[in-house]
Amino acid sequence: MKKRYAAGMLAAIAFAVTSAAGAASDAASAPADLVLIHGKIHTEDAGRSVAQALAVRGNSIVAVGTDREVSALVGPATRKVDLGGRVVLPGIIDAHVHPAESAQDFGKCSLEDKALKPSEIKARVAACLRKQPGERGEWFEAIMVNPSGLTLSLADLDSISPDRPLMLTGADGHTVWVNSAALKLAKITAATKNPSGGHIEHDPAGAPTGTLRDTAAEIAAAAKPKASLEHEVMLLDKALNAMRAIGITSVQDASVDDHAMQIYKRLYDTHRLNMRVRGSFHLQDLHESAASLIDTAVRFRAKWAVDPDFLRVDAIKLFADGVIEYPSQTAALLEPYLDAEGRPTRNRGPSYFMQDNLNRIVTAADAAGLTVHIHAIGDRAVRSSLDAFADARKHNGALDNRGQIAHLELIDPADFPRFKELGVIANFQLLWAQLDDYSEGATMQYIGPARSRYLYPARSLRDAGAKIAGGSDWGVSSFDAFIAMEHAMTRSEQRGRPPLLPEQSLTLQDMVDAYTINAAFALKQERTTGSIEAGKRGDFIVLDRDIFSMDPFDLHETKVTATYLDGRVVYAAK
Repeated sequence: MKKRYAAGMLAAIAFAVTSAAGAASDAASAPADLVLIHGKIHTEDAGRSVAQALAVRGNSIVAVGTDREVSALVGPATRKVDLGGRVVLPGIIDAHVHPAESAQDFGKCSLEDKALKPSEIKARVAACLRKQPGERGEWFEAIMVNPSGLTLSLADLDSISPDRPLMLTGADGHTVWVNSAALKLAKITAATKNPSGGHIEHDPAGAPTGTLRDTAAEIAAAAKPKASLEHEVMLLDKALNAMRAIGITSVQDASVDDHAMQIYKRLYDTHRLNMRVRGSFHLQDLHESAASLIDTAVRFRAKWAVDPDFLRVDAIKLFADGVIEYPSQTAALLEPYLDAEGRPTRNRGPSYFMQDNLNRIVTAADAAGLTVHIHAIGDRAVRSSLDAFADARKHNGALDNRGQIAHLELIDPADFPRFKELGVIANFQLLWAQLDDYSEGATMQYIGPARSRYLYPARSLRDAGAKIAGGSDWGVSSFDAFIAMEHAMTRSEQRGRPPLLPEQSLTLQDMVDAYTINAAFALKQERTTGSIEAGKRGDFIVLDRDIFSMDPFDLHETKVTATYLDGRVVYAAK
């Protein structure tokens, strides 16, 4: 009886296996919905192979290979695209960007990040005011003000707009200037204390000068009238359309709160969120207890677990410091800033946290399964962040939470190998790796030649084994990844301009990795995106030129002719 039962079971198992294999074979050979042939498909798979063709069924890639292999999946209803030799890449993934916030700047007066004197700023804003007249009490905003070496007094600000509340926002994303009318509405006085992670500048008599650094800017922002949610949704939709037009299919919003998530959710609910969004919840007061902060973050994650493929918040964002450029100098340095004559000052930048509490916050977040995403510009902030990750490793072991440090403008060489040792991702914004007003005029002379050798040290980190992810930090700078690739390779603003530390340049393959498979890893979605392989989602882009065989100085001219998300065309060039 037992033998007969066993034989029967074996026959049933053999039939099931044969049936499953047949079903799998039928599925593999079933016609595809979409086939692209005659291309140069840079797959970003483990071997970085280049294929001729790919096929999509539903939302997934089902085949990648030669024209002949993939053409076998063409059926009567298959849409067939002849690439004509064009290059295909996986969809661009921006690992550090601010779409929900930065979209709200569309239509505002922009000073285009040009180095301007106070008198020139006054003239530019006056021109905008003539084009956008408003009521006496209506706020007026100008954005992309170049803060390098710029000092604006309250008298300067009041002369620009004597009656209307005025807010000027620095292109660094960390400096805001407001006039007396705005200070009054924001209730900022000599008695107003600095918020955690921010600084209100005062004159010798103790009165506010109108210059607000880092989180202090949020006091003024909170005093402005709020736009309608539908208006904010419209602007975000416009921004995401523009991002898809240059090939972005996934983003990591580097700082979200409830309001930002409401904007995204409205787009999602109305079937307009054609972008994969992973949010980083901004933890603002790093002096609060770690238990309280992470409890809030865990509840936020549960509240906004909308769709694991398209809208989630399973990361937290911390600010370890501000910005390094003069006159802000809120980046945290190991050694003091220098004055204009090269003499050490007493300023090493502010401390926005106690190290032991930062350790507890990072350790608790790691234990809760959250990715920790830290803004760190100065070498002291980078070291403090790495120390916190090391403490988390000590207490939790090596959990797979993809901790990352963003910006990384200045790093002490002793910390290069720690990124690989601790599994910390280097989240670079390498469009900034150029010799310009920020690096040359407002940074290098204030930190000296020895430290200036390690500005945006991308090659050093790569050679030390760090995983590099690419991000834009838009709206601080362009979200065009091909401009960032150009600057990372040339370390120069444009052809004919001197480079910034050319020995720190990366290769094009490094940068394509940074914006595809490495960024997918940073977002915890490398199993579904980041490369063009069978079984992954159909996120890929078609380029108008072969970026792998052109002068790096021309990369900024690259255009995307089509962007696919889940196998659907979400952008097509006219």
